[in-house]
Amino acid sequence: MNIHFICRGNVLRSLIAETYFKSLNLKNIDVISSGTNVNREDPLENEYFANTLRVLDRHGIKRFAKNAPEQLTQQRIDASHDIIVLMNQRVANEASRIVRLPKNTRNWNIVDIGEGHRIEQTNRELYEEEIYTEITQKVDELVRSL
Repeated sequence: MNIHFICRGNVLRSLIAETYFKSLNLKNIDVISSGTNVNREDPLENEYFANTLRVLDRHGIKRFAKNAPEQLTQQRIDASHDIIVLMNQRVANEASRIVRLPKNTRNWNIVDIGEGHRIEQTNRELYEEEIYTEITQKVDELVRSL
């Protein structure tokens, strides 16, 4: 089975989902993640990726994380068509302009930092932990449904 998590930059939400899922060490399941708007050259995006690695380290699962964000492509969608999870509607809208998504694509509606109620930059670490909790709960639900 192939599972693909998608967010915007592949530096927070989908990275957490992929890493947490991999930490569960489930057999016969391949997990990847992508972003709709990956920019490896952007210092701010690199900082966000590093922040997420610290979150993963605090939770003892950093060793399961990948080394860099990856851009969403049709090839990645085609290779991971069993379960595709979009982190929210904004991601769904962006992804649909880049790739053809299968009809059974799921939307978890997880608010990103800078969106909705998560707009105060001084609360970034708190938001990261909230997002971590939301995503790990969703992944646990997904695993139970498999």
